[in-house]
Amino acid sequence: LDFYHSIKFKKKQYDVFETHIQASIENQLPIIIHQRDSEKEIIEVLKSYQKKHYLPVVFHCFTGSKKLLNFCLDNNFYISLSGIITFKNAKELREIIKDVSLDYLLIETDSPFLSPVPMRGKSNQPAYVKYTAEFLSNFFNISLKKFIEITDNNFFKLFSKAKRYNYFQ
Repeated sequence: LDFYHSIKFKKKQYDVFETHIQASIENQLPIIIHQRDSEKEIIEVLKSYQKKHYLPVVFHCFTGSKKLLNFCLDNNFYISLSGIITFKNAKELREIIKDVSLDYLLIETDSPFLSPVPMRGKSNQPAYVKYTAEFLSNFFNISLKKFIEITDNNFFKLFSKAKRYNYFQ
């Protein structure tokens, strides 16, 4: 649900969101949620479905509040961080996620947007996710290798139907 620019199609967004949730349930696939200015509404919808269904969820390009983060962590939902986390003006987001469980953290490119520092201003590409990983490994004070291992394992826990390849053999 994205109410940032307009709420003109709010009802349609709800319909599409619920269709995606139903598809997720039927196909046993995770729900990837994009939210802007809709935390309260998304929490309400997810709570209503959780009464009857297990929902594997990731909040894509997380820029939510502490309340949304706590809701995610209380429900074993994942958050995915993009290059935004590396921006100078993302101090509030860094404060919100500073105590997040790394067991529910993913990283992403959100290509072609939101290139991380030092590539900010350029068209984003998957190769730039390394800058987000480097930034976050420093932020959480763990080795880059360990950070990559954690987020890689998180991906395969959430997307359990994905096949893991060993690229280093």
